[in-house]
Amino acid sequence: MREIIIRIKDEDYMSFQSAADNSGLRVDEKLSEIIQYYVIIERNRKKFSQSTLLDHVARTAPEY
Repeated sequence: MREIIIRIKDEDYMSFQSAADNSGLRVDEKLSEIIQYYVIIERNRKKFSQSTLLDHVARTAPEY
């Protein structure tokens, strides 16, 4: 487990805290949720990009 320390403006923190509260989460739980979503999206983006590239190469390769 890693610990992350960030500095943000009070106004931004209060807005984020409100969003977390509306989700029924604490601020640290909401941040963890956002990071988990980001990691999933990035992993899928990489998989999609690689498979899309391979499909494109296979479809556009010249026939000899």
